[in-house]
Amino acid sequence: MSIFKKTKEPVKRKEFLITDGKMDFNITEAFRNFKATLSVSIPKKANGEGIVVMFTSANPGEGKTTVAVNLALMCAISDTRVILVDADVRKGRVGRYFKKKSVPGLTDCLAGQKTLEEVTYHDTTNGNFSYITRGTRSPRPYELLESEEMRKLLQQLKKEYDYVIIDTPPVPALSDALALASQVDGTVVVCRHRHTNVGEIAKTLNTLNYAKANVLGVVVNDYKVESFNKFNKYNEYYKQLEEDKGE
Repeated sequence: MSIFKKTKEPVKRKEFLITDGKMDFNITEAFRNFKATLSVSIPKKANGEGIVVMFTSANPGEGKTTVAVNLALMCAISDTRVILVDADVRKGRVGRYFKKKSVPGLTDCLAGQKTLEEVTYHDTTNGNFSYITRGTRSPRPYELLESEEMRKLLQQLKKEYDYVIIDTPPVPALSDALALASQVDGTVVVCRHRHTNVGEIAKTLNTLNYAKANVLGVVVNDYKVESFNKFNKYNEYYKQLEEDKGE
């Protein structure tokens, strides 16, 4: 029996940030734990270059962009230089999280229309965090992401940042993410609780493995802890921590 169930209800997309001051403690703590797990999954490189991690999913609406954005922010909060790159050049939504237009962005830089600095946004509240939006929609997104220009861009970013977080499209729907699979240090697959089934995850993992991607693991997004009695003690623990913070 699958522990994931498909629902007929459409997934409501919500752009939230762990830095907005209204985030529940357990969600913030989950991203803190995720960041710690990631840091031990890929050891630091001897040459001092940054680590490149790609995020993808089995279906649209799994929350991969939300996870990628907030992990990048958590890295920056932890005094780590990080840049978030929107490589979903067809429907990328990174700009929406920061109320920025998607153009110009990554594709404009790869096409030689803009410089890297011209498409890089630097966060004014946290100097450790920067991001690049998707850019002008391209009729050949796979070719752009597989290009020598993209390789050179990643090489430059690795010299300037400790982490390069890349948001890509879902694997089964489009081949765009596979163009980057061999260029990154690790890949994370995001699925949504009670939305993604095991077969879809297996198909995604098989495709990534075929593309020789270094799959770091699967993140279960929107997990309903309260629906499982054996985890209720953690809910009470989180509530107590929240109360302690207010004292």
